[in-house]
Amino acid sequence: KDNYSTTASQEYIWDGEIDRETACWFNCYDEEEQRLKWVRLGADGKTEISDTPPPIDIQRLIAARESGIERKVERRIHPKSLLSMRHVEFEKKKARQKQLLADILKDRAKHVEERCAIKLQSRYRIVQAKRRVERRFRETVASTRIQCTFRHWIMRKRLVSSIKIQSVARMFMAKSYFVSFLRERLWWKRASRVLAMTAQRLWRGFLCRRRFRQLLLVQTLPDPLDMRNHDYWVGMQRNARPPRREIGIFAEYTIGGFPRSWEERSLKLGGDYFRDAVFYANTITMRATWTQPSGFQFRNHDEYYALRVQTFWRARVAKRKIRLFTKAKLLLERAHTSDLELTRPSITTLCNQTLHVHAVLHQYGRARDLYGKIMGYMNDRGVDNPFVLYSYAIFEAVTNEEDWQEIKHYVRRAKCAEERSRKRASMSSSAPPKSQYEIATAAFYLQAVCNEDRPDESWHNYALCQMLVHSDLEGAKESFLCAMDHAPRDKRIVSNFNVLLRDEEYLNMNTSANEEYLKERNRNAERR
Repeated sequence: KDNYSTTASQEYIWDGEIDRETACWFNCYDEEEQRLKWVRLGADGKTEISDTPPPIDIQRLIAARESGIERKVERRIHPKSLLSMRHVEFEKKKARQKQLLADILKDRAKHVEERCAIKLQSRYRIVQAKRRVERRFRETVASTRIQCTFRHWIMRKRLVSSIKIQSVARMFMAKSYFVSFLRERLWWKRASRVLAMTAQRLWRGFLCRRRFRQLLLVQTLPDPLDMRNHDYWVGMQRNARPPRREIGIFAEYTIGGFPRSWEERSLKLGGDYFRDAVFYANTITMRATWTQPSGFQFRNHDEYYALRVQTFWRARVAKRKIRLFTKAKLLLERAHTSDLELTRPSITTLCNQTLHVHAVLHQYGRARDLYGKIMGYMNDRGVDNPFVLYSYAIFEAVTNEEDWQEIKHYVRRAKCAEERSRKRASMSSSAPPKSQYEIATAAFYLQAVCNEDRPDESWHNYALCQMLVHSDLEGAKESFLCAMDHAPRDKRIVSNFNVLLRDEEYLNMNTSANEEYLKERNRNAERR
């Protein structure tokens, strides 16, 4: 005991105030809550328990420590004393409890960390799953929109392409139909309309001018109703004979006489008046008048309607002739402009060109080669063509390269083929079909006759066309006579004319070509 002191010197007391403030607090371990607590006895005798250490200013503690001198620890208790042993046991027990608490806190922290990690992972997986769902939804929506847009673009392209293809096809078909069927008809309709308007305009102008001249003559010539001018108008009737028309006792005269040609029409009466003013006169009393008398009319309606029908028929025949000559002119122009050496022609172009060389140009050597080609085409095809057979028969007759038996055989074949085509056409349409050689006759033979180049050959070809194709024997006879007027010593013309006159299938007359030619010359001389 004497070796240990229980008091300490003043120099080892580091801060009395802090020591007094902290000396009354003791720490104890709460088994229930498994944690350390602080306990002290208060001034009123009650125990105070605190979960936290006694409050103290850390800066004050640091300042007290730095200002004071660390107290030297002195051994006051024997290390092997009972008190010391208990204190050691207590320290060990405290250390074990502290270690146990640290292990428990560590396990609890690990457990809390694991639970937090699990919750975080689950939350993160939920967020990731939601993000994947949202991304997949956005991708689905975007892909659907892209596909819809692309399909719409494809469908629009298909629609536009189909419309363009259909429009091009329709335009090509319309153009082909127009070129094949409508162009000729529309051109013909327009040309006929222009021709009709021109003719009507000319006719109206002619009527207006004639009416003006009629009024001018009415004002300048003596009045026919005045009996003092009776002898003047009797002389006018005598000079105007023959009358234009006579109905009943009345006659219609043209002043100065009706002109027989365009040259006479252009002349003036006495140098003052044209010859297109009309006046009417009574053939019994010889009285004249400018106005049409009431008796200048038909006796009955039958005569009037007969004249009207005849007028309409003559107009229709004239229209047909004009249409025929227009088509013939177009055919002749196309045949003339086609070049067989530079282009590859069709069989129709070749036939037209051959007939143009034969009937218009009269180049028989060149036409012979062309006829050989078209006859070869016809024989290879195996079907007789009336156009080719008629043209070849006329060519052989003009050149005298075949006998007439062979020429008649060609004509019979052509007529049989034309009859077959006419029957087929009559079965398909109600209108009677026309001859295939009618336009060719007007285009090549009549046009050649109108030309001044080699009229003997032109009349010769036209006479054979009338004789072999149209069976117009009287017309062929007149054409042969016109040909002999220009070439009376041509043996080919004389030979073919003799066939027309003496053959049993034609005129079958007991005469010759020279005799008929002399008779015609005598008749012309007598007329002169």
